[in-house]
Amino acid sequence: MKLLSPFSTSIPRILLTKAVVGFITLVCLSLILATAWQMSLSRSERFTNAELTVYNIVRAVEQHTQDTFKHADNTLRHLVEHIEHDGVSDNDQKSRLTKLMAQNVANTEGIQEIFIYNEKGNWVANSFTKDFKARNISDSAYFIYHQEHKDDSVYIGSITESRTTGDMIIPVSRRINAADGSFAGIALATIPVTYFQSFFERLDVDDKGVILLALNNGDLLARRPTLKELKTTNLSKGEIFSVYLPRNDSGTAVIKSIVDGVERVYAYRRLSKTPIVAAAGVSFEHVLAPWWTYAYRSLAMVSIIVAALAFLGVLLYKQIQQLVIAESQLNSAKKELEIIAHTDSLTRLANRRCLDQTIQKEWGKACRNQSDVALILLDIDWFKQFNDCYGHLQGDNCLKQVASIMEVNVKRPMDLPARFGGEEFVVLLPETNLEGALRVAENIRSSVINANIEHSGSPLKKVTISSGVVAVNTPDSDGYTAALAEADRLLYYAKNKGRNCVEGAFIQVHFAAREFEETLSKHTAV
Repeated sequence: MKLLSPFSTSIPRILLTKAVVGFITLVCLSLILATAWQMSLSRSERFTNAELTVYNIVRAVEQHTQDTFKHADNTLRHLVEHIEHDGVSDNDQKSRLTKLMAQNVANTEGIQEIFIYNEKGNWVANSFTKDFKARNISDSAYFIYHQEHKDDSVYIGSITESRTTGDMIIPVSRRINAADGSFAGIALATIPVTYFQSFFERLDVDDKGVILLALNNGDLLARRPTLKELKTTNLSKGEIFSVYLPRNDSGTAVIKSIVDGVERVYAYRRLSKTPIVAAAGVSFEHVLAPWWTYAYRSLAMVSIIVAALAFLGVLLYKQIQQLVIAESQLNSAKKELEIIAHTDSLTRLANRRCLDQTIQKEWGKACRNQSDVALILLDIDWFKQFNDCYGHLQGDNCLKQVASIMEVNVKRPMDLPARFGGEEFVVLLPETNLEGALRVAENIRSSVINANIEHSGSPLKKVTISSGVVAVNTPDSDGYTAALAEADRLLYYAKNKGRNCVEGAFIQVHFAAREFEETLSKHTAV
């Protein structure tokens, strides 16, 4: 762990400006995003409610339509069964049939008229007693359909103009079979378009909304608001018929109408057992009208709040600016004091206080992790003689040079070179075994001797060092004192061998603190 040189911790004004501006911007942006999210939820809720509204309308139209056509179909079915059983060959039978049809019209809601036509399309009987000018219907689509299809299913045709009243009607018909199964004519009931339109008027849609019934081929049957060209309008090219119905028989969608160009939220549904599609739509404008009111009000409030925050931010920045400058100066002084408190003023290495704190921390970590930790205790050989020969100023320079060489050879960030006292130095090597520690100690020793620092008081005529190296495996939390004592013993052993050498040992047993104190006492006595 190498200590860095002091440096200024003053906060640049531009960083402060960015911080304050960033904070105000973040608050404003958060407010804007929260408002936008809320507006988006409100918009989605409006569309959800609109979809639910038109869906309920479509279900109501579906139920009413199915009931109407079901009643008409039941009426025709009973009438066809009566004709196929009793026939209409004489006037008495026709008279009874006319009364029956009149009674059915009176009792069945939605049916305007009922007719019977023979196999050639000529009129046989109807539901009203007044005379009318009969016309042949053999060219009508519903007559041709029953003529060509032997099934007894009901047929619902496109709207046409009634030949008796001139009203727009929807024809509902059934085939009449002869005794041998051949085509004997049709029974026809007519339902006025106004019957459905009057029902549509009771349903709640806006002025630009729409409710409609159409055949599967797109031919309109009824619509609110009504159209002058209702009879000739076909919706097959609209999106409901061309895009959505082929995928699903029911659903909702936002569609621009091909009839009037109004964009609406639609619900559509293909009616079961009938070739009819029901649809309803409310205008986009109607759906979003309340939302736009809410949006304008929200935007105005957010704009006011953002402007107020910006104004307060400017005031806050001006007030904080002076405090930050003062705090910056105080922090700079504090950093410098911390560095001074943990740094040896001469060598710029860690001092004894920093060493004690770090060694306790790393020793505890090694104990928890069951890892190795190593210590190098080194001493400058014949340093007293160096001071006697060159003076204390040169002695200080020598200490600086040795400290610099230690820093160069202790390369890992976790390692800590420190001044132990006088001409003694310590290197703490966490997670290092004896072999690695000896290699570091030998590199320092060889680098010192290769530096060729002149020392006339040494037999080698240059500055050398001696080192004691200790590596401990899974140490006790307080065993570092014993490890230092052992390193001190090995250092003196190296000096007794002639100096300029490295002595090391691997410890698996733990020394008592008392032994360390005794060793230090002996060392002091020497």
